[in-house]
Amino acid sequence: MHADELADLLRWCAALSTNSADLAGAVVLAAGPRWSQLVDSPADLRELTVHTFLRTSEPAEPAQRQGIQRIPDELRIVVAAYDKLPKLQRAVVMLSCLEGVTYAEIAGIIDRQAARVGIEIDRALVAINADPYSVRAALDMTTWHLPDPVEVSRSLRRQTRQRAGRRRRIGLAGVAAVTLLAVLVTFSAVHRPYVEPRHSGVWAFTHTIRALPGWSIRSRTVERDWETTILRADSPSEGRCSVAVGASHATWVRPLPRNPAKVRVGAQPAFFVEGVWPNGGGAMLWWEYADAALVIIECGEVTMPRKALPKIANHVVLVADPVLLPYRIRSLPRQYHVASVTKGLVSNSTVAFLTRNDYPEGMLQISIRYPAGLPMYGVSNSALLARYASGRYGAVCRPFGDSHICVRGEISSPGPIDMATQRGALSVIDKIAAHLELAGNPADLTSWFDARDALPS
Repeated sequence: MHADELADLLRWCAALSTNSADLAGAVVLAAGPRWSQLVDSPADLRELTVHTFLRTSEPAEPAQRQGIQRIPDELRIVVAAYDKLPKLQRAVVMLSCLEGVTYAEIAGIIDRQAARVGIEIDRALVAINADPYSVRAALDMTTWHLPDPVEVSRSLRRQTRQRAGRRRRIGLAGVAAVTLLAVLVTFSAVHRPYVEPRHSGVWAFTHTIRALPGWSIRSRTVERDWETTILRADSPSEGRCSVAVGASHATWVRPLPRNPAKVRVGAQPAFFVEGVWPNGGGAMLWWEYADAALVIIECGEVTMPRKALPKIANHVVLVADPVLLPYRIRSLPRQYHVASVTKGLVSNSTVAFLTRNDYPEGMLQISIRYPAGLPMYGVSNSALLARYASGRYGAVCRPFGDSHICVRGEISSPGPIDMATQRGALSVIDKIAAHLELAGNPADLTSWFDARDALPS
């Protein structure tokens, strides 16, 4: 193996991990006999690098990067925040910001929906508190200090020895493991209650929170693979919790901590950990309520969390709880998809967020809101107006009941911009508004639409 063959691999590993030599060695080991073909196919090698990175374990605290002192202070902060991101977010940020891979291509690499990729990148940039250009500059500088190919070879030999040792141990324990697995499968089949698991790509609403003294529900967000209810403790406490239900592989799942304490939720086994946040706070409880489906409760500023979180968990009911919308989306412009629906985010309104899965992703953010309050966003006598465009914002509103259903667009590109001059963006807003079928009666919820039927899959 020569250094020139490793150039791209080392650059990707240095961008993804603070233990870049170990990651590169793991990639070469995973490539095996395919290495010669992968060297001639950078895209396939990059995909294998990302998959290997997502599979390998890392220490709880990232190691110190070599040469970090040579990076400007403002970008050093970006690198430090990037290194603390969950692994999936680091991977999608590296692919998008450093490699310039499109959201659709990233979705194929990590086996997620393109809309989900955009959401994860947005969340990562918020956590880093930097724009994509700063992240690109920071990652470029981190890849100036690549590991020595000799270190990669040493790591490869070490991992090869470890794999051989594991195989020998697995062989010795094989019969016992098979017997134990058969017993466990039989036990779980008998004692585990059946709950219909969530299916990827299907709009489903599978939980609600029964009345919980001292807590109130603030909002509820639903996506195709997950849903989250936000709870807030009544005054004077400042406690806040999220109850998330969804597919275990969904990208919203914070990496589950190691070495959790075992607790119980009713008759089911669950796991509990404190100090899950980067600042040392937060507590998490999770359990598998169906095959490949999880319930995860995460709380902050809660007194005695080891008692509080199981108490909240006992109020989670895994039954269908529909979200009603006063409109149905008959069709969307090409390449637009409904990313999520949030109820109660603003003045108890229900907001559907739309995104697109190709370039220029994130440039035009679309939401549909009802009730709209002041639908024209600050314009006096707004009830007399049907549309609005000023600065970054534009909207088309249709009267409904005592308010409006508004399709709102926001251009998020940097620098000053006038929505009134953006014919393409206004055309998208107009098309979405024109394809909304409104419910027959604003006061009769039986005429409203279940979001499972109202939103395009």
